[in-house]
Amino acid sequence: MKKTSIGLAGVSLLKNTTNPLYADVVKKADKLALLGGEPVREKGFDLTWPIFDQKEEKALLGALRSRNWCCLRGNAVYDFEKVFAKAMGTKYCVLSNGGTTALGASLHCLGVGAGDEVITSPHTFIATINVITNLHALPVFVDIDPDTGSINAELIEEAITEHTKAIMPVHLAGYPVDIEKVMATAKKHNIPVVEDACQSVFAQVGGKKVGTFGATGCISFQEWKSLVSGEGGAILGNDEDLMRRCAAYINNGRDPWNKKSGYPYPGSNHRMTEFQAAILTQQFERFLKQDKLRQENGKYIEGKLKEIPGLKPKKLYNENTRITYVVFEIDYDKKQFNNVPASQFAETVRAEGINVISGKPRQYDGGCHREGMLEEHLNSRGFATAFSKSRLEKYRESLKKLEAMDNKKTSGKEMLSLDSKIAFLGTKKDMDDIVEAIAKVAKNSEKLA
Repeated sequence: MKKTSIGLAGVSLLKNTTNPLYADVVKKADKLALLGGEPVREKGFDLTWPIFDQKEEKALLGALRSRNWCCLRGNAVYDFEKVFAKAMGTKYCVLSNGGTTALGASLHCLGVGAGDEVITSPHTFIATINVITNLHALPVFVDIDPDTGSINAELIEEAITEHTKAIMPVHLAGYPVDIEKVMATAKKHNIPVVEDACQSVFAQVGGKKVGTFGATGCISFQEWKSLVSGEGGAILGNDEDLMRRCAAYINNGRDPWNKKSGYPYPGSNHRMTEFQAAILTQQFERFLKQDKLRQENGKYIEGKLKEIPGLKPKKLYNENTRITYVVFEIDYDKKQFNNVPASQFAETVRAEGINVISGKPRQYDGGCHREGMLEEHLNSRGFATAFSKSRLEKYRESLKKLEAMDNKKTSGKEMLSLDSKIAFLGTKKDMDDIVEAIAKVAKNSEKLA
C-alpha cells in the first residue's frame, strides 16, 4: 500500500484493511474521480427542499376555499398552537409570521427598550441582532466557544451590567448551546432568557427541548429550516402573563383571553395566516418522520467519520444532548491530510458525488459584530438620545476588541459541512456513499498535496 498522509495514527488505521470504515474503500480508492477515476456516486441526492405532496396541496386548497384566510376567523393557527405547545412541552405557544417577529415580541414584552443591553452571540443570523437594535438597545456580544461556535456561557457573567435586561443565546443549526450554564447565570442575576432556537426545533438537552428553558423560546418555520411553512415562527413559554402579552403583541394588542375589551396591550400585526398554518400542520407530521430518520442517519455518519484522524465532530456540552442535524459540521485538521486545505478536500469529495462544502468554521465566518447596520444604528438620532456619547464610544471599542480576538483565533481553523437536513433523509446506501467518498479522499490525500 502506498504511503498515506493521515499521520501515524491514520497510517496505522488505513493499513488495517479489516477496519469496517476502510475495508470497502481500499478496493475503490485507487484513483480519485477528480483525477479521472470512477466516482463513488454518479449523481447527487435527488431530494429537493421543501418536500411536499398532495397532503399540503389539499390543506392549502382547503384554507383557500374556506375564505377564512385570517386566523381571526379560521382555526388552523390556533389549533396548531395547541399541538405544537404539547409537542414541545410548554403550556403556551403563540404563532407569528416569522421567527424574527417572535424574538422581537419576546424582548418587547419583557420590557427591553431604549438604553438597555441584551447579551448575545456575534455568531448568528442578523435577525437576532435586528430585534435588539430595533428596540434601541445594544447587543452585547460575548465571545464564542471556538469548539462549537456557540456563545461561551462561561463569559456571560462578566458581560452583565446594570443595563442588562435579557440574555439571548442562539442554538445554531440543530446544536444546543450550553443552556444549563446560561440558565444558572441568568437565575443568579435574575435576568430573563430568550432562547433563539429558530434553527433547532426538537434539539434537546437532558431530555428537555431547547426553546423551553428560558422565559420564552423562539422557533422559525422559514423554508431553510427543518420544519417549514415558507415563513412563520413560534413563541414558547410557561408564564401566563408574559405569554398573554406576547399573543396580544402579535395581534394588535388584543387580549387573547378576551377578558379585556378593545386593545388593552401594546401591539402590532405579526399574525400567521391560515395558509401558513395549513401547510405547517401537514409539514409537522412529515417532520416527525424526517426527524427520526435524521437521528438514525446522523448518528451513523458521525460514528463513522470520527474514526478518521483529522475529522472532529462538534463538541456537545451535555452527554444527554440531542442534535437535529440541520447542518452537519466537522472540524478539519489539514495537518492530518498533508496540509491539503479544506477547500481542496471538499472539491475532491464533490467530484465523488457528495456535496460537501468547506470554509472557516461558521463561528469565524463573518460575524454580526462586523455588520454595517450596527454603525448605522450607533449614528442614529434614536441611539444618540438613548445612549451617552461616551457609552457608544466604549461600545465601539468592544467591537474592535472582539474583531482582534477573532483574527487571532481563526489561524489554521477550517471545516467541512453538509446540508444534512436533506442529505440525512437518504437510504443506508446513501449514508455509506457519504462515508465512502470522504474516506476515499482522506486515504488518497497525498495525491492532492
